[in-house]
Amino acid sequence: MVTVTYGERRHFLEPMLRATLAQGVERIILVNNGTNWDVAGLATEIDRTRIELVQSSKNMGSAAGFSTGISKALEQGAEMIWLLDDDNRATEGSLKVLLGAYAKLRETHPHEEFAALAFRPEHQADVTMGASQRRVNPRRSSFLGFHIFDIPHKFWRRTPLGKRRPNQALPKIIRLDTAIYSGLLFHRRLVDRIGLPRTDFVLYGDDNEFTYRITRYGGGTYLITGALLEDMESSWNVKRRHSNSFSGLLKGEGDFRAYYGMRNGAFFDTYCKDHNPMMYAINLRFYLAILFLFSRIYNRHERYRLLSQAVKDGLAKRLGLHSDYPL
Repeated sequence: MVTVTYGERRHFLEPMLRATLAQGVERIILVNNGTNWDVAGLATEIDRTRIELVQSSKNMGSAAGFSTGISKALEQGAEMIWLLDDDNRATEGSLKVLLGAYAKLRETHPHEEFAALAFRPEHQADVTMGASQRRVNPRRSSFLGFHIFDIPHKFWRRTPLGKRRPNQALPKIIRLDTAIYSGLLFHRRLVDRIGLPRTDFVLYGDDNEFTYRITRYGGGTYLITGALLEDMESSWNVKRRHSNSFSGLLKGEGDFRAYYGMRNGAFFDTYCKDHNPMMYAINLRFYLAILFLFSRIYNRHERYRLLSQAVKDGLAKRLGLHSDYPL
């Protein structure tokens, strides 16, 4: 298993490590992304033989952190790699379920063509609330998941008839075009084919770019809803915290989070995903117009200017660490 930690997060990291080891993993690669507390001491206290620490003197971003950790796991000969965030707690038996699903998929897919993903209900909220398979993945030519053809449906689902209710019988497996790192399980041959994650994303979106390469090569990432992970901390812009995604971007904490998320999303949708140029341009402009409107409603003018600049930087391919938004 590979994970990355940063800041003062022992209260998350310790239960995550203990729960992961209880799943029976052979080894943990723990990337210490510039923390100021004794991460090495915690690793030794929990299991000095199965936890290997990779130290970084500064926070190099989660993109470089996961890329470094995966590379280290490959160097040590790992066949299967499982990625987790430092605030994810694997529920009892979750890895066993995930490995079982992976083995079943392996009957029809070569190792280098797919990955399996554990289920985080908070982050796969559409799945949790019973969205149909065709609405889980964004339409072609969407911008940050927004497409003008989806507007009628968005209005309809806010009515009493269209409001989603939790689906008690979730599909066991759902194919995704892109996925987050946390819970991702794959074979080393997948990395041989698609390469390591990009480090110039710095923070946010590098997981989408990494997993979209699987889709681009004709494979897929499969969400396994029976392999459950618990989030010990909610993300800064998670959907359930806000009435809509625009609210999350405009009101969410941390300018650096908003900047890198928006910049990398704009770059990814523009230069990595297949799209119709005209339809994509329409969706981008509609999205920014709606974002501007909400910024006036919420009185978040400075955040809108930040997000607008982030889009410009993404479209101009200005990636890497931005001096105005240190980690």
